[in-house]
Amino acid sequence: MTPGRLGPEEVERLMEVAHKVVGPGGRPVAVAAYGSKVAGYARPDSDYDLIVVADKFKGRVRYRYVNSPVTASALVVEAKLLERDAVKAYLGEFVSGRLLNVYEPVLNPDLMLHAEVESKKRVLAEEILEVESQYGEFAQDLVIPLEYFLFNKLHKRALIYPPALYSYIKTYSCPSAQENKRFSLRGFAEAASSLQASGVLRLEERDGGLQVRLLGEGLKGRAFARLLSLFNLTTRGVRQYAVHGYAGRVGFNVFKDEALSKVKRMQAKADPPEELEEPKSLLRLEEGVALPKTDQMVERLASLAGLASYRKTEKTLGEVYSTARLVTLRGPDGAEARFVLKRFADIRSVKWAILNVWTPAHKFSTSPQARMHREYYASLALRSKGVAVPRILGAVLDEKALVKEFVEGKRLSDAVQSILDGRTEDVAVVERFGEAVAGVHRAGFALGDSKSSNVIVGGDGALYFTDLEQATEGGDQAWDVATFVYYQAKLSLKEAGMRKVADAFLKGYRRVNGVENIARAGAQRYVAPFRPLTAPGLLKTVRESLEVNSAPGAP
Repeated sequence: MTPGRLGPEEVERLMEVAHKVVGPGGRPVAVAAYGSKVAGYARPDSDYDLIVVADKFKGRVRYRYVNSPVTASALVVEAKLLERDAVKAYLGEFVSGRLLNVYEPVLNPDLMLHAEVESKKRVLAEEILEVESQYGEFAQDLVIPLEYFLFNKLHKRALIYPPALYSYIKTYSCPSAQENKRFSLRGFAEAASSLQASGVLRLEERDGGLQVRLLGEGLKGRAFARLLSLFNLTTRGVRQYAVHGYAGRVGFNVFKDEALSKVKRMQAKADPPEELEEPKSLLRLEEGVALPKTDQMVERLASLAGLASYRKTEKTLGEVYSTARLVTLRGPDGAEARFVLKRFADIRSVKWAILNVWTPAHKFSTSPQARMHREYYASLALRSKGVAVPRILGAVLDEKALVKEFVEGKRLSDAVQSILDGRTEDVAVVERFGEAVAGVHRAGFALGDSKSSNVIVGGDGALYFTDLEQATEGGDQAWDVATFVYYQAKLSLKEAGMRKVADAFLKGYRRVNGVENIARAGAQRYVAPFRPLTAPGLLKTVRESLEVNSAPGAP
């Protein structure tokens, strides 16, 4: 039977059941049918499943089993208890959890819809908390379809109460599966819409479906803290079991039949839909794919490259403390695919904590999730403004890693070193790098780590920024200018070469973005971190270059 298809005679009989199970002294104020008869997977001998909400009910919450006028299993609950279970999971979601899936209102649909939406608002808050705690600032980069909130919740409920898994599988794999899902998502859409005002999320429509984007500032606000205070995550499963036992106090034969029925259902062969078995498979990104594990990502990229079989090799890219690795997949016929895997939780990332001690003038982000977010967000934002940045191929969520395209070319640091050593007089590429950094600044970003080793001169001549994990919108742009020139001085012993590098970079920079950040970069607080490692003569050379190139009308 599909949703909304209870016939008039069935409704009449179910109302008789509702009055019967409430008993004397009370009255049903709302009734809803759920389960196999409504979802469309009932057998000929299946019972009706009912939620009966009563204004007064001596038992507060109880199962009642009846054989006439129809065979039915009725869950009777006081109206106040249903409200508390919907809003605060007071009964461990024992009642409100049944409103996650399709149901058919028989009496007072407004009350049932209210309980459904209140319950789903709480579920959304819970799931948002979980996503934010798992992925930190990177949670803002995830595109979360409404289906995720439904199926992740059902997945966890099935872990707490395994007999429910059978009904979840059938509900979302039977002929009425799509209709059932649309019904369930309707309540989530209304719940998400009401939460938008709190600033925690933004609800978007795309490709015919609704999706949620989390808002970083909203997650830190008081509104979200108030939402989280509505429930207690640690006692949910225990409370649900306790209420189940309390509500199910019936005769031994009825209990035995119910238990046997659940055991048989659990033993039945039924393959769960992918979204129920692995809800994280629903998570998306604006650019690239989101997968939980590296092995899954490698398999996906191999498949996209047409490699049915391959041999995988890895090597470190860049400096010794780099967390980026070049991964090469090579097929038996010589075909290959290459990409860069960057792990933000790598132990070598401790360098940022050390640098925070060493460079009080600038604070680096140390959180893996925050650095992953910065790299991802800045990559998309800067490329949209014409800055050359490698494409993001995917994110390995559970391992805090990004996968990016491999850009063929030479490191800018090699070209800079050739100038410092006097092996070449050509400073054009350094001047172009000054223009490129200025372009990043004009786009509203600061790099945070502007060393030339983080830039690739591509085969197309473009300068690709390959390391954006410290990039911030509205960050300290003068630090970028100072970092490049002083870091290069640290690596050099030749003042003439250093002057050429500094002048070329600053000339290119001021051409695009003026002299303000150059002037600020000359402040003593920017010099201090490099002073212990740099020869005095080279520091003097850099300071003079900053002074000359920040003067009005500089050549």
